[in-house]
Amino acid sequence: MNSNTNQDEELTVTLIDYDDVPGHLFPFFTSYRMFFDEQIRCYGFFLEAELVAVTAIIPTEEDIEGGFISVGCPIIYVFEVREDKRRKGLGFECAQLLIRDVIEEDTVQLCCSPFVKPFWEKVGFEIMYFDQSLYMNKMILRKEIEKKNG
Repeated sequence: MNSNTNQDEELTVTLIDYDDVPGHLFPFFTSYRMFFDEQIRCYGFFLEAELVAVTAIIPTEEDIEGGFISVGCPIIYVFEVREDKRRKGLGFECAQLLIRDVIEEDTVQLCCSPFVKPFWEKVGFEIMYFDQSLYMNKMILRKEIEKKNG
């Protein structure tokens, strides 16, 4: 746990329903919700019982008809930390928890704007591919951190 959070508070991640994410706390996440389908997996990051961050993951399951096209690795489609919780190291901790405990694959595609590239590099990813297009920016990332044992 990063020293920026109270050592008595535990950060956890759990699968949630995207309709349960409060729009007033996560406006970026909410703006993309119209593009979600049954393939999307949403996770909430909780500091004790308080929802502090959310993410939407497109898994690599190829047996789902329609929706997003599998690219052979999971896609971090949306990742947002509550505005009042930013700049405190919490986003870094949430991202570490995401790649350590949720995403099992070593290669992940990230849909994001280019300004977050330094953040994901700090988390421990190596940028392998970057393509800026009209609609989205994609970075193919490879994990560099160790998986948690046990």
